Amino acid sequence: MPGPLLAAALFAPAANRSDLLLRLFASVVLSAVLLMLAHKFLRRRGRRVLIVAVTFLGGLLFTLEYFWPTHLVKGRQVNFLTDWIEPATIALSIIGAFTVGLGVHSLTQVHGRLLLRRRPGWHNSLAFFISMVAMFVLVLWDFSAKAKPSAAGVLPFHNAVYEILFNGIYQPLIAATFSLLAFYIASAAYRAFRIRSAEAALMMAAAFIVMLAQVPLGAWLTHGIPQAGPLGYLGFFRLERLGDWIMKSWNSPAQRGITFGVAVGALAMSLRIWLSLERGTFFSQQPEASVEGNSAGSATES
Repeated sequence: MPGPLLAAALFAPAANRSDLLLRLFASVVLSAVLLMLAHKFLRRRGRRVLIVAVTFLGGLLFTLEYFWPTHLVKGRQVNFLTDWIEPATIALSIIGAFTVGLGVHSLTQVHGRLLLRRRPGWHNSLAFFISMVAMFVLVLWDFSAKAKPSAAGVLPFHNAVYEILFNGIYQPLIAATFSLLAFYIASAAYRAFRIRSAEAALMMAAAFIVMLAQVPLGAWLTHGIPQAGPLGYLGFFRLERLGDWIMKSWNSPAQRGITFGVAVGALAMSLRIWLSLERGTFFSQQPEASVEGNSAGSATES
């Protein structure tokens, strides 16, 4: 079987629930066995080579597929790597899902220590565990039951509890948390807008004009400036028009420049990670030889 067809067969949607559970169990067992073998038989240098090789090949696949010339087949432009993109994307999604498990494991360790040792704030850790378990159970219950509302429009028990926890507690907490950011932004603006130089004064004036232009008070303060007639040119100095000019003529170009710089930096960082030049990404920055030398020196001294 050709490689793309084999990959498509491996990542094909499950036919039924039993097939899905069987695939999940087989994939977990196979992944655990491969990780155990790699950890047991590959030394640190071998694991480093494996990580570098997989990273480079994964980046090379998507890069070549994008830049390699294509030809028309059944109404779509393809090349020899096109059939590999969908299976590779699905594999990346599956690998990314494992990071959720790592995150849950890390949070469980941190909050578990706080809860067991009754350190300050342990009640927050208890709330975390209760919330996580409750949402996990309810989502799985909803996924397996797939119950529909009754004729009277009454939700099943698990759907009703989920709605209360998510829309009645979680969403209001998010809104409250983000509403607090306004006070932090105001505090940061106060510290940033202290007029200590000409640049700070210019920024303060621009911010003052833009903020006033967004509220009715600003339009009321300059509503007397004519917009038509012989003095119509003075209408430019109305706060709403002046704020709009600052946003379009000065803020937008600056934002595009910042975005362009961020994009160039992201491209450079992506290349460094792809070529494994970012030494702190996958493994320690300290070379293996120096680590072994330090260990041997410490053992000799002791």
